[in-house]
Amino acid sequence: MMITEEKIYIKGFRSWAEISRDRLIHNVKTIYSSINKQIFAVVKADAYGHGALKISKILQEIPYVKYLCVATAEEGKELREKGIKKDILVLGGILRDEIKCFKEYSLVPVVSDFEQLKIVKENNIQKIHIKIDTGMHRLGFLPDEVEDLTKKINGLKVEGLMSHFPSADTDPEFTQKQITEFEKVVKKFRSYGIDPEYVHLQNSAGLMYDCNYCNAVRIGISIYGEKPSDSFNIPVKTVMSVRSKIITVKEIKKGQTVSYGGRFKADRDMKIGVVAFGYADGLPRELSNRGYFLINDRKVQIVGTVTMDMTIVDLTDIEDVKPMDTVTIVGKDGKNEIYFDDIAKMCRTIPYEIMCRISKRVRRVIV
Repeated sequence: MMITEEKIYIKGFRSWAEISRDRLIHNVKTIYSSINKQIFAVVKADAYGHGALKISKILQEIPYVKYLCVATAEEGKELREKGIKKDILVLGGILRDEIKCFKEYSLVPVVSDFEQLKIVKENNIQKIHIKIDTGMHRLGFLPDEVEDLTKKINGLKVEGLMSHFPSADTDPEFTQKQITEFEKVVKKFRSYGIDPEYVHLQNSAGLMYDCNYCNAVRIGISIYGEKPSDSFNIPVKTVMSVRSKIITVKEIKKGQTVSYGGRFKADRDMKIGVVAFGYADGLPRELSNRGYFLINDRKVQIVGTVTMDMTIVDLTDIEDVKPMDTVTIVGKDGKNEIYFDDIAKMCRTIPYEIMCRISKRVRRVIV
């Protein structure tokens, strides 16, 4: 059931994020039909700011989404306590003080070194995924450790074997070397009688590479509707729209300054609006005097410094704007649309970071 803007505002929320169930499902189905591999859906970091519980409730109903992937045991625990039944893979491995959490909440660890392997064996954690370092040099066993590793695995169920791309969006040659290297590792495991149910290497950017020996993919940004690279050709749709309200509209005179530090000075008589969205809500302060919002199908420029709870915009050329009118921070308004990638480029960062910045104060609603 769609929650209307009016109902959201009446409930006391000045800003909210609309999460499109249909678009999320569309993205997952479209990706699956394009690659025909099982999906490990990444819901870490509060599902990239979309709301991990709300997203997980939708994803766990899709049969070819085999795992939900989190970064930490605590993230997995939170999902279990809220009723999520789907298998949960903890990408960040297992620490000694997390053993009870893994066992109590049936979490599956990614094992990346011999210390973690020792932990799971000593504590009778049977099902694991093994990570191989093929060039990221962050987590994972090195390829020349595989022979020793296979000798020490005995008694454990290696359900998955995985690696990770650091540069699939920027360095095809390096990525192809990783694909070749990981295939050698997979064959070596099988030669020792270890045949994992799932072999997964590709992330969202990696979907553009041929990796026939893998039967699953581990994807995040693409299911939320942002393209991880210019070469990404699977038609995904933005899942989250972020909106706010105008608090007040006022007139200022030529020469007057706006916001902290007086970093904007009016070069004419102006009409400005104060929007109930600031850096505490997730708007990068880097957008001060640079970014824009959408109001009534028009782009409106941010003027002055972005503050903790409010941002000021130029409404001089927009008619009939009043308090409580809707402002689009991310999403579509009429014929205009602003994407997370648009904001990321203005801030010289990546859309992942902008998504994750959207704070808990911004109410997530499924529409």
